[in-house]
Amino acid sequence: MKKLAILAGIGAIGFASAAVAHDTETAFPSRGACEAASASMSNSEQDVLLQSFPEIFSSPGEVSSFLTKAWTCDVNPSDGQFYITDHIQEILDSRWFAQRNH
Repeated sequence: MKKLAILAGIGAIGFASAAVAHDTETAFPSRGACEAASASMSNSEQDVLLQSFPEIFSSPGEVSSFLTKAWTCDVNPSDGQFYITDHIQEILDSRWFAQRNH
């Protein structure tokens, strides 16, 4: 139930503010460029997530770790470009997330 609330909350925040949504449509020529863009987006989202989910995240470091795992840069084999990929559900279902909350 907690996972569903987090996912719904992240989605709601994303709709409420353009600053709280990673851009998964833009192609990047290199992993470095993609990761720099993703890090910038995560920095913009960090405070909002920390304030919105104080029962889940107790520090900026926890939010940062979550965002790093939830949004990765992956190459698209069809065009050779890197795209930010959403792994939120996978991370919420992961052993790492479950152990982090205990």
